Amino acid sequence: MFLSLAAPALAALALIAFGTLAGVPAVRKIIAVYEAKHELKQGSTGWLRSIGGWSIIAFWLMTTWFLATIIGDWGATGDLEGAIGRSWLRLRVLLEIAIAIMGED
Repeated sequence: MFLSLAAPALAALALIAFGTLAGVPAVRKIIAVYEAKHELKQGSTGWLRSIGGWSIIAFWLMTTWFLATIIGDWGATGDLEGAIGRSWLRLRVLLEIAIAIMGED
């Protein structure tokens, strides 16, 4: 019983660590955009360049959410293979969102 509870918990900790490491560029982008918003006027070349690339933040959030749903499903059902199988529909939806975001960025 302890082993069945420990595996999703360890996977959740690994997700938190991965999400933190993968999120560093996204946080840097948020800081750069925030600084640019307060230092440069809208319409300037620097400001336009600074707001480009928001898609990296969206991709980071989508990846972390997707992995968290697999871990949550695994923790709730205890069936990793089934959780991965059920994640294919979520992945399809996320890929369509990612394509839309890439078209806007």
